[in-house]
Amino acid sequence: MASVTIKNLPDGIYKKLKARAKSNHRSINGEIVNVLAHELNEADFNVSEFLAEAERIRNKIKIAFSNEDLIAIKNEGRA
Repeated sequence: MASVTIKNLPDGIYKKLKARAKSNHRSINGEIVNVLAHELNEADFNVSEFLAEAERIRNKIKIAFSNEDLIAIKNEGRA
């Protein structure tokens, strides 16, 4: 595996990475690898495919809600 040195990392970013690593029970290096892997995999996300699938599902559902219906559903059970 390759190694990378990060230079001029701002203190604030380092502190956030350190806290995040601790909460995820990882080393700082492990957290950086995880963040990069997640970010780079997200770059493979195909918006067109996602929207096409959403449209396909929407077309299968024959129920239409008005804005008022949606607001009522969201607020249902809220005090």
